[in-house]
Amino acid sequence: MDLHADSEAEVIVLSTSDNVESTPKRARNAKLFIKSFSFLPSLLRGSFKTSGTRGTHTRKYSETKPGKHAGEQLVNNYYNYHITGGFGGSGGEGGDKGGDGGAGQGPTVYFGQPQAWESSAFRTIQLGDINLIKEFKEIRSSPRWSVVGRQTPSASVRRVYMAKLEGHESGHMTVAMYEGAGTEEEWNHHLEKYEAVRHPNIMQLYGLVSSKRLRGMIFHNELIPYAQFLHRFEHSPILSTYIIGYGTTEWKEATKYIGDVTEYSLMNPMSLPGWIQPRTGQFCLDLAQGGADEGYDALEWDTHVLRLENVSLDAPDSEDMIITSLSEDQYHELCSHPSIARYHWFQVSTEHPVGPGIFRLDSQHGTCVRIMEPLQILPEEKPHWDNYTKEAPGELLPNLWIRYDFPRMFALELRLDLWFPSLQIRKAWLAQANCIFTELEEEAHVKDYVCVYTVEFTLRIANKHHIPEGYLFVCPPSDFYTSIELQVDLYQWPACPAYWSLDPSGADRLSTEDASNLGFPAIHIETVMEGLSWDHSVYQGLRRFHEGKGFNPDSREVARWWGYPLFEVLSDRVLFPGRKAWECNLQDPELCREMCHWL
Repeated sequence: MDLHADSEAEVIVLSTSDNVESTPKRARNAKLFIKSFSFLPSLLRGSFKTSGTRGTHTRKYSETKPGKHAGEQLVNNYYNYHITGGFGGSGGEGGDKGGDGGAGQGPTVYFGQPQAWESSAFRTIQLGDINLIKEFKEIRSSPRWSVVGRQTPSASVRRVYMAKLEGHESGHMTVAMYEGAGTEEEWNHHLEKYEAVRHPNIMQLYGLVSSKRLRGMIFHNELIPYAQFLHRFEHSPILSTYIIGYGTTEWKEATKYIGDVTEYSLMNPMSLPGWIQPRTGQFCLDLAQGGADEGYDALEWDTHVLRLENVSLDAPDSEDMIITSLSEDQYHELCSHPSIARYHWFQVSTEHPVGPGIFRLDSQHGTCVRIMEPLQILPEEKPHWDNYTKEAPGELLPNLWIRYDFPRMFALELRLDLWFPSLQIRKAWLAQANCIFTELEEEAHVKDYVCVYTVEFTLRIANKHHIPEGYLFVCPPSDFYTSIELQVDLYQWPACPAYWSLDPSGADRLSTEDASNLGFPAIHIETVMEGLSWDHSVYQGLRRFHEGKGFNPDSREVARWWGYPLFEVLSDRVLFPGRKAWECNLQDPELCREMCHWL
């Protein structure tokens, strides 16, 4: 039934007789009446009434007074109702002046439709029965905008607590209390969501609270914020990794369910806060929007880890049980989760060869160094230029160079992305990291070691001013290979990646000086690498996990067992400029000069 606060009231009429034998019988009749309609909710949509009513009296849903008989109280607890005056006997004048002749007709009771939340499938809880114990989180909603562009005063505050319900035997529960100018609107908005879904990994609504100034929702079970629960297990990287793994799986199950039964316009799963049942460790989504910084960050993670029903996270042998339950390969993949690993995008000098592997980035001194020998691994697809300036198509020449005509277009951005098998490279590194740190005698700076799996080369013509007629020629991707070997993982800008020419064949190349004198803009190039790094605690967890599986963490036994590529420490390591930056904005001459961005 679709019930709304502004819908017209619907009524059902009950006419009672005055010659009722006793009050207890009236109560029984009222109970039987309500029971008879409990399985026919559709009757509430219709209405009927007897003519000639008098003196209508309205009672509210929550209004009860001492002294009324049990039947009226029972009716009063379910519906709004209206009581009209009775009718005279058959021998009287009729109306409200009935004589003594016939049996009189008792008052007629009109049952109106209650408010939407009152007719829902959730219990009504008295505010005084809620004993708040601890506050977990406060979420403030922003004022909403009306269709005419005016801001409506609907800002409210939602606070979530651990609580105990008096007389409730199930232990602690979770309560969300709403207050502020927009309480009613926000509360009804959230109620609509919880009425639309029901899933083990979504907070399950138990009851509702409504008072003069406050609204509330009571949820089954004790819940604590996901981040706070993880904090309890900071001492054990293995347990926290396992929690993140099965939490991601249960998050996906919940969001898939939401997508199956509702429209995503109703709720955005990516911005919904996560909660944990501390007794079982089960993950639950909160359907109240928490903002972008409140959401559970799964980032399209593909790992599927089931929560083990027989594992108590507080038990002394919990780590051993997790080690037994997960394979090395599965644990290495979990350690690459966005909540565990740290992403890095950094600019490096265009004059140095780069590729997938392990680099140490020293942000304090703005340097980078390749640690490992080149891996024998190829990109996932054949390298090619992507043109991000759609209105500037190029022409592929027989020699595989690309020609762009000027001044037909005034800006150009080309990008050559090299995507290597990232998961394979990450697993290989995590299986061998402790062994390599032992060889390097490295302990203090392990978080600075970045496992690189993506390299990006960008070429731009950013000058949008007048450009003379001419041609720009850009080299083929194969020119970035540093070796003629097929299995090569090092790439570098060639000596001449692009040049200007007045000749459409490109045979007559203009020097940088001549091109500048003729008014052609400078050619800007960049090299960016992407990778992951891990804190010292993660590497400690890997050491513990490998030992628990019977491997020597200071050897390459795990890597050989799983067939991962083997890393070899580079003997001749060279420092070169490197800075954390996504893209050069062309406004930092020092950065461009240091990274050799201009041809």
